[in-house]
Amino acid sequence: MTSVSLFQFSLCFKSPRTPQKCGVFVCPFFWLLCGLVLPQITHASKTVELHASLESKLTAVEQIKASFGKYSIESPKHIDTRSGSKFQHIKLVKDKELGSAFAFSLRKDIDGDRDKLWPTGRERQRIEIKGYQRSPEPMKAISSETHQVKWYLKIEKSFQINKEFCHFFQLKAVGSKNIDDPVLTFSGVTDHGKPQLQLQWWSEVDEGRVFLADWENCKGKWLICECKTNYAKSGSILFSIRSLDNTLNIKKELKNVQTWRDGFEFVRPKWGIYRSLAKEKKKLNRQDQIWMNHFSIRKF
Repeated sequence: MTSVSLFQFSLCFKSPRTPQKCGVFVCPFFWLLCGLVLPQITHASKTVELHASLESKLTAVEQIKASFGKYSIESPKHIDTRSGSKFQHIKLVKDKELGSAFAFSLRKDIDGDRDKLWPTGRERQRIEIKGYQRSPEPMKAISSETHQVKWYLKIEKSFQINKEFCHFFQLKAVGSKNIDDPVLTFSGVTDHGKPQLQLQWWSEVDEGRVFLADWENCKGKWLICECKTNYAKSGSILFSIRSLDNTLNIKKELKNVQTWRDGFEFVRPKWGIYRSLAKEKKKLNRQDQIWMNHFSIRKF
């Protein structure tokens, strides 16, 4: 406590005057304590954070699970098990600007999508971390709530994209129906011959794309990303990117967008690399990588 000592506070409960003047409901010191402490507890309970640490004894995977939950990683690791490989799809790396980060990697010709076998023409692969049913509550947004998701992203300078999808972030619902299409994706894609970062959104009856920035201007630098979503039949999304070197500062607002559909139980964020291998696989590198850190998820 700041101006009130613990001894003074204890007198509120030990003084003979307590029933008349210093009871729990009238003691000014009690209410001062509530005013100082309870807002901090409430705020903390509505925020989940994840920060990569090289000093921790935990591995990258263990750090992620400690914050997001035991089943918060979707990895093609089962393929590594079959081949005997010890390749790390997520690992801790040292970074000169942030100190440390999580590196996410995929190999074009080896990795798949968990244990799922996609039919010919729909092949894809992923390494993603996510919110799910047993994740902390702030990671699961419901109707009428506003969800704020922040994180840092750095895309390797050599990273290759093509006309097929390559998502780095998704807002994806869990529920009984209308959940196949994401609410929103943040992706690298070549659209009308122009490599770029873009947003794509879906409703039950419509979808749209929003250009963010040229691909070459986004690679090799830390991008501070923020997505603030109000979930409703007529909701809104505010998405921003600001580079740590101040060369990029982009904000896009989507209004009157259907961010909540019938059948949704909750919407959770997903981060990583989720991409198609269907038609232009040959244009991808043998291995691609992104770095991420400083995740913060809050509901209010």
